[in-house]
Amino acid sequence: MILLHHPEVELSRDLLATAPSDVVCIDWTQPHTYDGLPPSAFPTVIVDVPAYGADVPLFGEDGVFLGMARTTIPAHQEALRLPVSWDAVQSFVASVEDRARLNPPAMA
Repeated sequence: MILLHHPEVELSRDLLATAPSDVVCIDWTQPHTYDGLPPSAFPTVIVDVPAYGADVPLFGEDGVFLGMARTTIPAHQEALRLPVSWDAVQSFVASVEDRARLNPPAMA
């Protein structure tokens, strides 16, 4: 996980003070090389989301609904805006991990 931090924001300072040891912190007021998802507020936590399967609607060329199909949503990162605590972040992580476990990606 990556914490996008701004020291002028109290919630950001509080989250940094309690950050787990494996969290990478990027101080937005300092030069950095981070080029991932940009923050819309501070703090923002960037979380890895595992690939999972999902049902999506299928439409024909003329726009008619053909039914549903299974697809794979690839692994990606999501930005959690203004998390109040690491417990809140962990609840999101647990949710996306459960979703991936219960809905495995489609077989290639």
